[in-house]
Amino acid sequence: MPTDFARTRALFDLPEGLCYLDGNSLGPLPRAARARTARAMEEWGGLLIGGWNRAGWMEKPRALGDRIGRLIGAAPGHTVVGDTLSIKVYQALAAALALNPGRHVVLSDSGNFPSDLYMAEGLLRTLGEPYRLRLAEPEAVAEAIDEEVAVLMLTEVDYRTGRRHDMPALTARAHAAGALAVWDLAHSAGAFPVDVTAGGADFAVGGTYK
Repeated sequence: MPTDFARTRALFDLPEGLCYLDGNSLGPLPRAARARTARAMEEWGGLLIGGWNRAGWMEKPRALGDRIGRLIGAAPGHTVVGDTLSIKVYQALAAALALNPGRHVVLSDSGNFPSDLYMAEGLLRTLGEPYRLRLAEPEAVAEAIDEEVAVLMLTEVDYRTGRRHDMPALTARAHAAGALAVWDLAHSAGAFPVDVTAGGADFAVGGTYK
């Protein structure tokens, strides 16, 4: 399907003559955002705490989550919008470890996004011994999955090289070994088709800025 780039560009506030390519940190302002923000301010001013119910604020994480869910192959009701990506990595990993209490190893790859590894290290430090992080080279992850692994934690696409992990194959291998799988989709969702349901992911996290 052809894309009308001029029509898409018209949806955003961009200075004339500027080619803006920085979408990973702060994208351009959608023109509709000003009116929507003003409406939210009116709801806040007029409804105060009642806005959570009367303006539908309480339902926004799930409603927006379902819209995102369509991009990642998740069934309705399975995706919510929450805190930052790093916090969600921490929470998903903590939940996965709690679901697999007899094991204490988190397996990731040496090329994983640094902040994901920081979150894992911080959580495991808090949990203490015998919890530990094991790193394998990206190409050797499958062979490193054994019966000690509690959780396989990977980013689907390497942000530096574009290398893509095989989510269905690695998740199936983790499940066969008795481990759970946590996937970071920050560099894949929205860039190409992602299907967490077909891929068998137990948890998936991502960022909304893309």
